[in-house]
Amino acid sequence: MSILFRMEYYVKDIEASLDFYENLVGLELYGRNERAARFNYDCFSLLLTSEQLLNNKEKERAYFDQNGMAQGKGNGAEMIIVVDSLEVVYERVQQVGYPMVVGIESYPWDMRGFKIADPDGNLIRITSE
Repeated sequence: MSILFRMEYYVKDIEASLDFYENLVGLELYGRNERAARFNYDCFSLLLTSEQLLNNKEKERAYFDQNGMAQGKGNGAEMIIVVDSLEVVYERVQQVGYPMVVGIESYPWDMRGFKIADPDGNLIRITSE
């Protein structure tokens, strides 16, 4: 059985989100247009879609309006991105003065990481072995 994991984030500002994931975190952009962008890796795909498109999707819009989008995103969830060199990404984040949620820490499962929030407030853990 093969598994492909796809995650879609509706974002306020597609350019700010692209800058965050591509230039700050270091993900490689697979494709984009003016309203969406995609990052692909083996069995994982991250799709960033402008919130403006959500207004055309009545059922999804109703769900987010009733379930917390107005109060913020990322409540109770965090995306974990495993990178080859934690220090390189951490240094890049510090150099631009991007706000840190939690600095580098060691985890009991023999990994290290730090936490930041993307421009829409989604909690992101950057980690490596």
